[in-house]
Amino acid sequence: MVLPLPFLAVIGVAALAIGLGVFQKHQHQQQQPIHIEPNEGITYVIGDLHGDADCGKYWVERLGLIEDDVWMQPNASLVFLGDYVDKGPFSLQTIEFVKSLTDRFPDKVTALLGNHELELLRDRHDETVVKYVHLAYSAVHPEDFLNYIDEPTDEDRQIIDVIINASIEIYSHRMQQQMLATPVAHAHAYNRNSLFELFAEEDRPYLQQKMALYQQAYLQTFASNTTLGKWLETRKIIHVENGVVFCHGGLSEGIIDQINQVGGVEAFNELFQQNADDQTIHKFLQTPKGKAVYNMLVYRGNHQPEACPSLQRILEQLNVTKLAVGHTPGQNVRTLCEEQFWALDSLLGRWIRTSGNQYCPVEGRSSQNGRFVCPPLTKSCMGQVTRFANGKVDILT
Repeated sequence: MVLPLPFLAVIGVAALAIGLGVFQKHQHQQQQPIHIEPNEGITYVIGDLHGDADCGKYWVERLGLIEDDVWMQPNASLVFLGDYVDKGPFSLQTIEFVKSLTDRFPDKVTALLGNHELELLRDRHDETVVKYVHLAYSAVHPEDFLNYIDEPTDEDRQIIDVIINASIEIYSHRMQQQMLATPVAHAHAYNRNSLFELFAEEDRPYLQQKMALYQQAYLQTFASNTTLGKWLETRKIIHVENGVVFCHGGLSEGIIDQINQVGGVEAFNELFQQNADDQTIHKFLQTPKGKAVYNMLVYRGNHQPEACPSLQRILEQLNVTKLAVGHTPGQNVRTLCEEQFWALDSLLGRWIRTSGNQYCPVEGRSSQNGRFVCPPLTKSCMGQVTRFANGKVDILT
């Protein structure tokens, strides 16, 4: 049965002007690149960016890896751990930035797939009825939709702004898990409420139509026949380098069994890439190998001390000494199992650092009942990145 809505329609429209590019440049212009002595076998790792392209650029600049389009550290490489999209409003720019690095320096830069990119790839298939993009939290920030429209109008910006207002009202009643950003009838068919029930009934058809167009433009940007879609489909799921195995979520012994069945890490990556297009991914993810892909991107079992004996067996099978993952956020980089396990998602994206899984505007805003408050966006790129070199791990701030 559909849940009742204990609040009234959202009222008022406020256009939002950000001026973000100038703002971010001003915040970081005094930072100096991290000085690194020459070394052998250096791997730098940047964790989840979640729709914050400028902080991605900031960290690459801080590491001093590139100057005048030249790779400055011949013995160094760079690994991104995935989750370029969602939660922040600049997912498209984040993907374009990371892709540009893999295009320019294919032997130096590895960009792994995160669970949010996998959800995006899965959403493209028609059989995925309730899509990740429909969620009222944790997925596509409403402002991000404006990036996929050729020429967004003032009306588009106003619609997105009232969608943010509606989202804030949902958070104030802790109903985000019961809501979908889909037409009312569609949401009710899946025993959910629709975000559009917060609006006057005469306004719903138009708002629902506009949101459907925004969502369609977003998914079409990453279709298999597009450059960005093909790039996402060819990302690795797991990567071994410098004695470290990298993946987005984590590894269980069951996942390792599936990897071994297909002939190892590279064969497993190839199997995913062969089945990642928008016509086959839905069916593939229902197979044992596809489930292993999904589990690798969402697994959090390595974060417990009692998992250390299992981790030791996993590392021995892969002939590595460490496992490094993103996906599970914390204020800083963390380590367990006598530094065999490294959790590297340190909230590098300012939107997730500021507002978590909720969608909030830059300047902050509160719900009508005052129970949910969006704090102003944190101004600086915070968190930590990591350097693996000759068995040693350095945390860089």
